[in-house]
Amino acid sequence: MPLPPLWRRERADRLSDWGAWTVRVDWSCPEDLLPPFTQADLRRLKIDALEVNQQPAAGPVLVQRPTIVFTEPEDRELRAVLFDSFGVDVVVTPVEYAWDFGDGSTLTTTEPGRPYPAFDLTHVYTELADRQITLTTTWTGRYRVDADPLHRWRDVEGTATTVDVGDEFEVVSLRTRLTG
Repeated sequence: MPLPPLWRRERADRLSDWGAWTVRVDWSCPEDLLPPFTQADLRRLKIDALEVNQQPAAGPVLVQRPTIVFTEPEDRELRAVLFDSFGVDVVVTPVEYAWDFGDGSTLTTTEPGRPYPAFDLTHVYTELADRQITLTTTWTGRYRVDADPLHRWRDVEGTATTVDVGDEFEVVSLRTRLTG
């Protein structure tokens, strides 16, 4: 429901004539008076990163064999305060996953991958070395302000990112030997 304009008139002192009426705030909706939650606000929040998962999970990885990567996506619910007076509920949702395999190869997807037996997201290492996989997750957000009488959720314009670095592992080669 719109709010009517707020009018005001002034006078120099108590003995002066009143001045002309002026509009201080025009017709407005209560929602328009609520503070926005910006991309900068979203990026200041402490969002826990999604963890790198890989299979094989422990020990070495075989050269020339697929390594499965995945993460377990879940929304994060956060609480913030704007201008020291407006309580805000924020929900962030992962929308993009950028994998860096530590050998110069990267993969960006909107899917989080799945564990074995799925081979949704894999990488094949071609050289023997120590490696680490890094996951950069891009998040979108929505928010609602406590003071909003409608308690309506609004989208945050923009995104935030988090980074998780997996454990270091060794890429090895296995050779078979015939024994008598």
